[in-house]
Amino acid sequence: MTPEYIKQAFDQQGIKNLIYAIHTDMNANGDFADVYTAVDNDYLYILTGEELVTRTVGPRRIVSEYRVDNLEKIPLTELGWLRTEKMLSTGRLIASDDEKQPEKERLLILYTLGYLGFVERLIKVVKNINAKEDPLKEVVVDDDLFCHKCGLRYPEPERKLCPKCMDKTGITLRLLGFFKFYKGKVAAIMLLMLLSTGLAIFSPIIGTQLFLDDVLTAGGQFYGMVAYIVGLLVFVRFVNTIFNTIHGYVLAQIMPWIIYDLKLRIFEAMQRLSISFYTSKRTGNLMNRVNRDANNIYWFFVDGVPFLFVNVLMFIGVIILMFVLNAQLALIAVAVIPICVLLFKLLFRIFRGFHHKDWVYSSQMNSMVSDSVNGRRVIKAFAREAEEVGRFSVAGGKQAGIETKMFNMGFTAFPLIYILMFGGQVVVTAIGGIMVINGEMTLGVLMTFIAYLSMLYGPLEFLSWVSNWWARCLDSAQRVFEIIDTKPDVTEPENPTVLAEIAGDIDIKDVWFEYDPATPILKGLSLSVAAGKTLGIVGKTGAGKSTLANLVARLYDVKEGVITVDGVNVKQLPLAQLRQNIGVVSQDIYLFIGSIADNIRYARPSATIEEVIWAAKVASAHEFIMNLPDGYETRVGAGGQDLSGGEKQRLSIARTITQNPKILILDEATAAMDTETEGKIQTALNLLQKDRTTIAIAHRLSTLKDADALAVIEDGKVVESGTHEELMKLKKEYHKLFMIQMEGLKVISMD
Repeated sequence: MTPEYIKQAFDQQGIKNLIYAIHTDMNANGDFADVYTAVDNDYLYILTGEELVTRTVGPRRIVSEYRVDNLEKIPLTELGWLRTEKMLSTGRLIASDDEKQPEKERLLILYTLGYLGFVERLIKVVKNINAKEDPLKEVVVDDDLFCHKCGLRYPEPERKLCPKCMDKTGITLRLLGFFKFYKGKVAAIMLLMLLSTGLAIFSPIIGTQLFLDDVLTAGGQFYGMVAYIVGLLVFVRFVNTIFNTIHGYVLAQIMPWIIYDLKLRIFEAMQRLSISFYTSKRTGNLMNRVNRDANNIYWFFVDGVPFLFVNVLMFIGVIILMFVLNAQLALIAVAVIPICVLLFKLLFRIFRGFHHKDWVYSSQMNSMVSDSVNGRRVIKAFAREAEEVGRFSVAGGKQAGIETKMFNMGFTAFPLIYILMFGGQVVVTAIGGIMVINGEMTLGVLMTFIAYLSMLYGPLEFLSWVSNWWARCLDSAQRVFEIIDTKPDVTEPENPTVLAEIAGDIDIKDVWFEYDPATPILKGLSLSVAAGKTLGIVGKTGAGKSTLANLVARLYDVKEGVITVDGVNVKQLPLAQLRQNIGVVSQDIYLFIGSIADNIRYARPSATIEEVIWAAKVASAHEFIMNLPDGYETRVGAGGQDLSGGEKQRLSIARTITQNPKILILDEATAAMDTETEGKIQTALNLLQKDRTTIAIAHRLSTLKDADALAVIEDGKVVESGTHEELMKLKKEYHKLFMIQMEGLKVISMD
């Protein structure tokens, strides 16, 4: 957000109607300074100066102001091509007349690398202005990162949900929306609870006032009336018990299914989300949202909402009857209620903070457990068991500390509220006793009033605990709806183009992509491969090879440029059709908990056992599978830990063979295999590639010699392309990589 005093500094220079501005920390000489670079529709402005803090008279004694040292004004038409350049710890914004002649360049601003993302946004704004588009199209405006009410930064800028200012009423209504499919049963529950509450409210009149004033008096029909009253009390209790039993039965029929719906909604939402979402969330965090948060909501609606309804009805009914019995005593009794309500509201805020911190530490501990299980071999190999226990102990200690504070707060605050309630009851008893002695009311009325007073404080006591439950439920609901509401980065097209059959022509045109802002992985990359042909991609680690494979499968979307399959942009193809026709054998392999046969047929569950065995034989996996205790029914653990890396990779290949895709992406498909097995797999893959479009990524260049075309990727760009023979004749990067590998193999064979 641009501070007001910076806007004033621009105004003083006669510059108004700015579209976008960023702050950087170095001047053109490399000295630290406060530099604000801004644009309007015609010019780029570079304001250099220093932010100062001065003292003033008044309630705000320290204010900021800006001293302008220099202003540079550059027409946008003279900027040409803008780009950033990263150095060791600083970066530069450079303008050049021609992208292909970088020597004709002009330094605009210097900055430390922490400001790189802001500079990239500025470049995007300038591009949009020059293209006559919305200047802020696809640009995150800093003002949108903060809540406009309280100034707190949004946890997720794209959702603009402030935890402090969130709509609690809206969240409550959304939670209640899960009951819409159970309206009849919910109505029955409410009716039963209403009847039960009514009986409970009128019980003191029968058992106390009527008994003391009309039965236990001189001249009363003692024996007959006593039997009548006792019988009436037994009948009321019996009917009340029946109502409560039916209510509990109906509640048990709907609540588990409501929570089932909630968990299913969360899990479905997680399946829709893009890969980028999972890379930014820890496993323990997601597990907590599916299980713990849903259960918190469940228990609140089982033990909280029904009894909240009962207690609210009882509270209102008791207040009315107390005023009917004696308005003077009723006013004294309810005087303490506003104080209790304020205390409950304060506790609500305190407990919500405690529950959020407790949830964070619980997520951290879940993530540590997940890391420990998945990384147990690394932990054992480096003898880090004690350190892992220490890390877990620290997180557990923090959680225990928060829970200790929470319990101490509850065990301290609630008894004080109870004392306040008891004090009101003592005052009412004393004043009522005097009124009975003076003949202003009967003993039956006083005892009934005291009974109602106890019933009045009962709901207040419940509210003291339900506020705690509600704090936990609201905190959980917020996180649950964050998952449900999050929009995936990769979405289904609104009007998809459905191809009758995918042939496999792939065209990649001027593709740019970045995982982190201002750190492009692919930089204007262009490639193509015809249907049924094989394209081999080589390059150093980190060049962008696997990223390209992810973009073709549309696990991510390109930032700029286009990828087409059979002439149709992949963004216009239905995701199901695209991915069902793309088989990926990745260097990152995951096997699900279950049998080996189920893992092989995962891509096509309808595959018969004969097709599964055939795929395993093609992938050279049949032999080791038959040596396992239960053959194809052998169960593997999470991630297939019971198998070697080569065995898991062969199962992954068999899974792709079962899928029978039109487009095959091999991302280091034989990386974890010995030479003999690699030869068998390579032969099988050559058969599999027949009549399929194949993109093969490999470090071992010998496995790509027979590819129809090869492309060498370096720093996100294609630097060479052609056949193996053509690239060897060029004697450039491919030739260099190939000869290095051949020399390495010679050394190994000599050993």
